Amino acid sequence: MHKLIGFNIKRNKKLLVSDIIKFFEVRGYELTDAHAGGMTFKRGSYLGNMTSLTPENWNTKVDLEIIKKERLDYNIYANYHFSTSGFFRSKIEDKYYDEEINAFSKAIENFEVDSEYIEGLAVKTNKSYFNHMLKSLIFGIPTAFILVFAINLLMNESLPIVAAFCISIFSILSYYFLFSKFSSLQQ
Repeated sequence: MHKLIGFNIKRNKKLLVSDIIKFFEVRGYELTDAHAGGMTFKRGSYLGNMTSLTPENWNTKVDLEIIKKERLDYNIYANYHFSTSGFFRSKIEDKYYDEEINAFSKAIENFEVDSEYIEGLAVKTNKSYFNHMLKSLIFGIPTAFILVFAINLLMNESLPIVAAFCISIFSILSYYFLFSKFSSLQQ
């Protein structure tokens, strides 16, 4: 998922770049590329996407572009690349990503960041993700067993293990999708 934010700021470029780097380092990002036109920051990893419930460990990349308009007048564009589970994304995750982006704007423009609020959203996202996954397993595994059992009764020979595995994964992901969408409607 990509999100773009842009704003204008009037400040010395060295001070601006220093503030940007400090902000992202405090938020857990690592500066991976810097050039005259901008910077690239990364946080988390693809392995974190698969093993961690916390969005702060998920793979995130930020491409920053700093464009000079006039002396001490710059346009800043930040293109966030959040790796998410696509259409399985919940409203709480979207809210976390929006607040992550808004925190950058507030920090650079107004020197204010409510990091406790953002951390609280990360915890909420973590709990929401965990709850959806737990419910999906609780409902998906019995559904998969019933489906595989029913298919085996209808077939003359037994269902291949790969097909049973695919039915199980599909069942769990379907429930996860339903729980994610259902919780989005409630909020």
